[in-house]
Amino acid sequence: MNLKLSSKAKTLADLAEVITSAKVLPLVRFYANEYYYKKRDILSECISHFGGNVVVRSSSINEDNEETSNAGGFESVIDVPLNEKDIDRAIEKVIDSYSESLNEGDEVLIQPMLKNVSKCGVIFTADLDTLSPYYIINYDESGSTIGVTGGTGYNLKTVISFKNNHETKQTFITKAIQTSKECEVIFQNEHLDIEFAYVNEEIYILQVRAIVRNNKNDLSKIYLDDSLNKLNKKIKKLNAPHPKLLGSRTIFGVMPDWNPAEIIGIKPKRLAVSLYKEIVTNEIWAYQRDNYGYRNLRSFPLLVSFLGVPYIDVRVSFNSFVPKKLHSSIASKLVEYYLDELVNNSSYHDKVEFEIVFSCYYFGIDKKLKKLAKSNFSDNELKRIEYELLELTNEVINTGSGLYKKDLSKLSFLEEKFNSIVDSDLAIIDKIYWLIEDCKRYGTLPFAGVARAAFIAVQILNSFVSEKILTESEKNRFLNSIETISKELNKDRKLLNKYQFLEKYGHLRPGTYDICSPRYDEAYDEYFSGFTHEVGSESFEFSQGQKDRIEKLIVESGLKCNFDELIQFIRESIEGREYAKFSFTKHLSQILNYIQDFGAELGFSKEDLAYLNIMELKSLYSTLDHRDVYNIFKEDIDKNKNCYQLTQAVKLPSIIYNASDIYQFSLQEEEPNFVTLKSITAEVVDLEFQEQADLDGKIVCIQSADPGYDYLFAKNIAGLITCYGGANSHMAIRCAETGIPAVIGCGESMFNKYKCVDKLFINAENKQIKIIS
Repeated sequence: MNLKLSSKAKTLADLAEVITSAKVLPLVRFYANEYYYKKRDILSECISHFGGNVVVRSSSINEDNEETSNAGGFESVIDVPLNEKDIDRAIEKVIDSYSESLNEGDEVLIQPMLKNVSKCGVIFTADLDTLSPYYIINYDESGSTIGVTGGTGYNLKTVISFKNNHETKQTFITKAIQTSKECEVIFQNEHLDIEFAYVNEEIYILQVRAIVRNNKNDLSKIYLDDSLNKLNKKIKKLNAPHPKLLGSRTIFGVMPDWNPAEIIGIKPKRLAVSLYKEIVTNEIWAYQRDNYGYRNLRSFPLLVSFLGVPYIDVRVSFNSFVPKKLHSSIASKLVEYYLDELVNNSSYHDKVEFEIVFSCYYFGIDKKLKKLAKSNFSDNELKRIEYELLELTNEVINTGSGLYKKDLSKLSFLEEKFNSIVDSDLAIIDKIYWLIEDCKRYGTLPFAGVARAAFIAVQILNSFVSEKILTESEKNRFLNSIETISKELNKDRKLLNKYQFLEKYGHLRPGTYDICSPRYDEAYDEYFSGFTHEVGSESFEFSQGQKDRIEKLIVESGLKCNFDELIQFIRESIEGREYAKFSFTKHLSQILNYIQDFGAELGFSKEDLAYLNIMELKSLYSTLDHRDVYNIFKEDIDKNKNCYQLTQAVKLPSIIYNASDIYQFSLQEEEPNFVTLKSITAEVVDLEFQEQADLDGKIVCIQSADPGYDYLFAKNIAGLITCYGGANSHMAIRCAETGIPAVIGCGESMFNKYKCVDKLFINAENKQIKIIS
């Protein structure tokens, strides 16, 4: 029997007659405009029909239709006592919510209040944004029937299952999908929004409506089966032991190590991801690790792309954090331990270097290493790990000839190289080629080195806190005393005129690798109008007692420095990391500008060029064949546009442990990184959809912690929330510097919740976020 979706009440009444895989609660329904002259009969029917408390629900023809859901537009009253007075009051409240929009077809729906609810939520039988073929099951286990839909549920869980997946991992999920499939058949509609409750292993359907398809990027016709099956085979191959890698298996994640989710996003277009690979993750990352005393992984790409989604090969990453002089037997055990730890602590995937990996020496590391004893590491093996990390760290931190100093000195060549190319008479293709090559050699390579040094600096600084030498507040004050390029930008905004300011900072753009992201000098007013935020530096002085304790630890540890040299290293490496990033992005931004100019001559927009693989363009420097350049570009852009349609349609997990994870997975409940110890209550702005909003005094939600969003600190924002980003990300550091409370890397599930509310309370010290309204 095929049914037609109608009002909430009629749809449930019709469905109750035919559904076999789930139940529909008994109901009483009546037209709202008939209530006042049929009140006695209706109330009497309710009393006789139900045996306990009820829920009184709206059922308007202006909600739950194919044009608009109008979800939450009208009242529902839950847990109403079974007596005429309370039911009458609840009915009138629902009818009053219709107000002037009351139509003849508007009804009121009354059902028994469900008890002993173990799970409750919503099933979408297609992706809400693309209508691609997935079941998306969002639920909580609080016992409430409105936690998910009302936005008040905590610890929400989301399971995403490809429609043609034949393996489900929970009985409840199996039943939910079975019910969804039956509803799709009954209503002859593949795009349904089903509210449900789960009681005593039975699914109860509370509502069925169509997913509104207006203004959607409809990718429902894209066939994903073959692509996912190929990816399944690829992951199985990559997950096998490798003769040149330690570790019996691998894991793939979007946030560990060089964190592509933060830098280029989860679904970057081809130009962005190919540039990121070329100047960082193909070779440069491994050269830096090798140079700094870690294992040589020079032939291994760090980033792999699965159907357009960039992942870090975590086994490769973990190998690259092992000191190269550590005996192979210990090294092998260490990598296996790291992999096991990530499997058991998935919330650490954006902070593996802080919570899982031992990649440098810091005070108190001997106590931290003791947890390895539970994984059968001997005392001698622990001593060897500590010793090799100490030796490696000493090679980095020397303020005279340390590795970080050598990398900082290389940056001095970058501006000279930039000017020599830009001012030359080279053809534009040649300029792009050499800007890329110089950016790698004199930009991203030393940046990677200084960034590693800065990580070591932060680990040592954190150890001052864990060793009770500094408080968390004192650590933040010390960080705020460091003079970074970001602070300089804010000061220069006041000191320099517009021309001078853009001469220095105009190359920056929020999407560092995104050709479609306007530079500061292309959208100055958009980024800096209403500039009010002052960023001052705090002065911080260590007390004599703190100096003495640190000096004592240095002597006892074997670090080859004194107190002053160690603090100099910490300051210089953190300042240097920000400066190095600022410097190499000038090359990168100019590369994007030249690509835009060259493409424009051929008739391509920058939106088209975002799909161009940088290697196609680079190859023109040394290769000439029979094809016209326009055709070369057009063929590559068209191919990548088609591939990107699939990228938009596919849904993949942020961590892949097994090949089967690509068919069904749960969104990670990430442990967010809280910054500062402050508390704030403020209105929320989702920057993706409210770019022109007044940000003054607002909590701003952005997808990733991309450093190009630095302009936000000129807007006097009250707080920041990012979906992606780690404890050591640029925006985390900037928020710590400026004293702005932030929640960095809260994860997809919570971010999608927070960005849609009106007001939030953030208590960074207590690591709490609460929805105010």
